[in-house]
Amino acid sequence: MRRTFLRTVVGCFLVISLSLAVALGSLCAVVMASDAPPAGSIATDQTLAQGVVAYPPPPANFNPLSASDAELEGYGFPPRPDTVRAPMAYAHWKKLVSVPRAASPNLQQTMLYNGPAQRLLNGKTLRNGSVAATSINWSGYAVIGGSGTFTNNNSFVFAEWVVPRAQQGFGVCDGGWDYSTQWDGFDGVTSSDVLQAGSEADAYCSASTQLTFYSAWIEWAPLPEVRVSIPAIRPGDLMSSEVWFTTSPPFGHAFLANYTLQQGGVYAFNPPAGWGFTGDSAEWVVERPSVNGALANLTNYAADQFNVDYAYNVSSVFVPGASPTGTTTYAISMACPPWTPSSSCPSTAAISTPSLYPPWALWFYDSPPALY
Repeated sequence: MRRTFLRTVVGCFLVISLSLAVALGSLCAVVMASDAPPAGSIATDQTLAQGVVAYPPPPANFNPLSASDAELEGYGFPPRPDTVRAPMAYAHWKKLVSVPRAASPNLQQTMLYNGPAQRLLNGKTLRNGSVAATSINWSGYAVIGGSGTFTNNNSFVFAEWVVPRAQQGFGVCDGGWDYSTQWDGFDGVTSSDVLQAGSEADAYCSASTQLTFYSAWIEWAPLPEVRVSIPAIRPGDLMSSEVWFTTSPPFGHAFLANYTLQQGGVYAFNPPAGWGFTGDSAEWVVERPSVNGALANLTNYAADQFNVDYAYNVSSVFVPGASPTGTTTYAISMACPPWTPSSSCPSTAAISTPSLYPPWALWFYDSPPALY
């Protein structure tokens, strides 16, 4: 695999070597250093990526804070929360829409699937009122309401997190790729669709060769992940994602922002043919995706912080630690097996676990065999 590659970022063409740090100052607003995508992760058919709507930046004099709802919608901005009913949501919306948007993203359909929670098993009720659960692909928190809880027009889910550093387990160098994704979205706990967006942090090691790959992405499972080049991301960057649903097409929307680099991108996309939007749960997740039909080993991310997590259905606010009456909150730990090699995880073990800092912050930690 090449360790030097050519990438376009905000109109600048740069050749970046992993062994050389290049400081270009004002020559380019954003520089993203990364290895090439993992071999075998890119789909041959790119039809799905070609169908995604990537909104261009608004005019230079456009002010989203004073714009009408129709103007916001026309330029792809997320819906403005009610300042009285949801003041926290409005404050974070204001921060999100103030991030400059870059033009002409590259879209890449993948063979990665961030799907519904697999083999979800419920356990005891925790002291915070959440139901403990395990899944073989998810770790995180999910708030579940009745059918249609989030099907109101402009219902949205929000998360702010730090992109983790991708690496294999300490002392592990097995010649393969490990994968992890960090995302917020709707559905996937009791339904089979998932409307979501987030970041990807992957790691490879073979002998003396160590590679990493980072990307933002969008997805409406059961369709695969589509990587997006805007915003560019790096380990340690502060990211944010707002995902929202509208009752007219395109139905799914995502605003992805890198607060560290001050770069954002907005995308709209539709569900798979014949599928609808269930809208009965909102979640904040660290996942190990399926790659070419098999669950990947989880990247050793060590620890990852999700600073702010909430959802809004136009009338109520939902957060991991305090949601409206009639909802159930799940605290989900990721378990193995499967794992490669299977001898590294012969029995069910928690390999990624969320910790809640009420009411809306989460910290994730990984454990062996992901850790070492």
